[in-house]
Amino acid sequence: MAKLIVSQNGEVIENRFLNASSFTIGSLADSDLSLAGEGISRTHARITSVGNDDILEDQGSTNGTLVNGRSITRHILQNDDVIEIANIQIRYRNHKAIDGPSFDRTMIIQPSGEALGAPAQAVGTYALATAKKARRFRTGARMGLVRVLNDGPLAQEIELTEVLHTFGVPGTQLAVINSRPQGYFITHVEGKKPARLNGKSIGHEPRSLAPNDMIEVVNEKLLFLLK
Repeated sequence: MAKLIVSQNGEVIENRFLNASSFTIGSLADSDLSLAGEGISRTHARITSVGNDDILEDQGSTNGTLVNGRSITRHILQNDDVIEIANIQIRYRNHKAIDGPSFDRTMIIQPSGEALGAPAQAVGTYALATAKKARRFRTGARMGLVRVLNDGPLAQEIELTEVLHTFGVPGTQLAVINSRPQGYFITHVEGKKPARLNGKSIGHEPRSLAPNDMIEVVNEKLLFLLK
């Protein structure tokens, strides 16, 4: 389990463990890590856990968030990274991060519509994309496809052309579909209740997907297919 070591003026003031899929940092009393001091926004930053990876995202704070002295918007945390918020330092400790990510460290999280210049997706507040060109699933394999079932005459279809695709609403219920050499998998990211697969909770471990699997996330029904 990843650990945060919080220091101020060279003195450790708190230790916290990342034991939830979403971890908020800010001056609000109900933040997972509540910090007091000038320059700290009410909702300053958030850490989202995906598998063994923890992704730090600045929440539009007034004074910004630094990692190892550099300003960041989104950053996949690595063991011994130092997060700086105002005059507070937070050292990230996660020895699993030494062995590499659970998915792919070339991935970045972007708000829908920013990823690769694509239009905003109707499903999912976030889209995950590669920093370079979107990568298809391994050569010769069939591409995954998600069909969004709704009450209209036409169902939206989303080709899974990238390594990771997220579906749902951050803070409410969020799941990620990941392509691996063995096939496609769905994993719970955040929310009190994981998404459902064929009527049953996907739980907190990756679940493999097969054609015609039915995924339920927030109020959407998604049919997984292979092209």
